[in-house]
Amino acid sequence: MSIDNQDVVIAGGSISGLLCARELAQNNHAVTVLEEHDEIGIPEKCDGLISVNALSSLGVIPNKRTIQNKILGARFFSPSGKLIDVDSSNLDIVVLNRKKFDNELYENAIHEGAIVEKSTRYISSNSHNSHITVNSSRHQYNCKYFVDAMGVSSLMKKQKFGVLQAAKYIIKANWFNSNKVDLYFNQLLSPGFFTWVIPINESLAKVGIAGYGINSFSNLDYFLKDKKHTIIKKIACPIIVSGPVDQFIDNHNICVGDSAAQTKPTTAGGIFSGGLAGLFAGQSINQSLLSNTNLLSIYEKRWRDIFGSDFNSTRRFRKIFDN
Repeated sequence: MSIDNQDVVIAGGSISGLLCARELAQNNHAVTVLEEHDEIGIPEKCDGLISVNALSSLGVIPNKRTIQNKILGARFFSPSGKLIDVDSSNLDIVVLNRKKFDNELYENAIHEGAIVEKSTRYISSNSHNSHITVNSSRHQYNCKYFVDAMGVSSLMKKQKFGVLQAAKYIIKANWFNSNKVDLYFNQLLSPGFFTWVIPINESLAKVGIAGYGINSFSNLDYFLKDKKHTIIKKIACPIIVSGPVDQFIDNHNICVGDSAAQTKPTTAGGIFSGGLAGLFAGQSINQSLLSNTNLLSIYEKRWRDIFGSDFNSTRRFRKIFDN
């Protein structure tokens, strides 16, 4: 196993890891991303709902092939079928093709000079006085900073709560609104969460379900049993509703995105919050490398200043909802 010397090694080639890599590479730091899959954006677990303003804050201008749909509102269904219709046309919300979007971020990071090692599995890391040794399935790396962007699998090694099993189908059907997200609340079918329908176009939609202690695929099949549809794809997609972990930083080791549970406790959405975490982490590591001083705390402070209060409020709301 060869030894590569890098300024930063990032484990995980999704939004948080790739934005962190882009930020570091464009500041001329040697950065390598380890991605266990042979394709970026596979499997596509996130449904890709985000506002155009949020994307701009991440320094991303998605092209037409990346945007699947524009969302004009949401419909909330009670167990009895009562409907609340909400207009969100002023929020400029879009549905992203996550595979294509992640590949756009990958191309940006590569263009800036980052190295992305696909089909390369992270194995372990060990901190020393002057460096961190990172072992992968291909190489051993010596680096100054290590970023954990490995997602739910990494988070579950730190905590066993706040992760709900979820299932998602891509379906072909004609019973949903082509520009509105549908949310179905039923504490027998999806305890602690809901069933969602996110339209891709007039005939395709992403339909998912999550909840405490359920067989998510069986419950999703039950939800769809009286609705005419054709299943195009099935995806297992655990979601995080715990709120962020207590600490993002351990010396020169950093966690971002789902690894730090930086997803909304109410909806489990995390493109913007996780993406901004990757961006802030990259900027703080850049400052640390330039000054030869550990300034990583800036990343955590900036993130909590923006999201801390909102996430705390939604975490309290989740406790009420669970009860």
